[in-house]
Parts: sequence; structure tokens; C-alpha cells
Amino acid sequence: MSVALSAADLFSAAILLEEKGARFYSEAAARFSGEGKKLLSGLASMERVHAGRFRKVLEGLPQAGEMTEEKESYLRMLTGDRIFTPEAEMEKRDAYGDILEKAITVEKNSVFFYTAVKDSLAQSMDGTAVDLLIREEIGHFQSLTDALQRWLERKGEA
Repeated sequence: MSVALSAADLFSAAILLEEKGARFYSEAAARFSGEGKKLLSGLASMERVHAGRFRKVLEGLPQAGEMTEEKESYLRMLTGDRIFTPEAEMEKRDAYGDILEKAITVEKNSVFFYTAVKDSLAQSMDGTAVDLLIREEIGHFQSLTDALQRWLERKGEA
């Protein structure tokens, strides 16, 4: 499928992605208490902040015309199972470490997506907002990796 996307389209996709991330982390946080709940709730909050930041960027962009069904479908595909892969879906039996592993996968996929978005925007606008978000997503990856390492050490598996 070859769909011409504008910067506004890409930021719309990013908003969908960040909202999905907030739901993912909120659902994960509801399963735990203590340090785990705090980490996952904090990540949910950060994802909501990212969505808000992208809404502000989107408000300042020229709209690329009508959102067609084809464009909307393509944007949903970009932010759907390419980032939140089937392997990242939470299951009832998932332990804290499993959730962290799945979140790490989501963050890696997000960094890839935002890097591709930045490259797409390079010709049409400043990628500063995307650069900031990439750094924050890498920070999420590091926080999750550190939390997983601590959890494995407590379990005697590291």
C-alpha cells in the first residue's frame, strides 16, 4: 500500500501510539503493587504526556486534507501490531518479569517507529519533537531493563 502521509498524519499516528502505550502501562500497573506499580504507573503517565506534546505539535501543523479511510487504516497499521506485537500482549499468567520483557519489546519497537517517522519528516519539518521523544523512549527502555535486572537478581536468576 502506498499512501502519501503528511507530518500531520504521522503525528496523528504517534498520538494513537502513545495513547495505546498509556493503556498498556495502566493495565500492567493494575496487576502489581509497590515498586512495580510505581514504575508502570509512571510510564503510563509519561505516555499520556507524550500524547499531549504531540497534540500541541499537531495543532501547529498544516493539515494535509481529509483523513481518508485508506489513510486511517494505514495509520492504524503503523501503530498497531508493528509496535504492540502479539508477543507483547499481556496474559493473565504473566509475572512481573514477563510484563517488563513485553514492555521492553514495545519500547524498542517505538524507538524504531519514531526513528522512521523522523526520517520521513526530515525533508518537511524540524524533527526536534521527535528527537526528544526518541530520547524519552530510550529512557523508558533503560528503566524497564534496570527494573528487570533488579527483579531477576531478587529471584536469584541474574
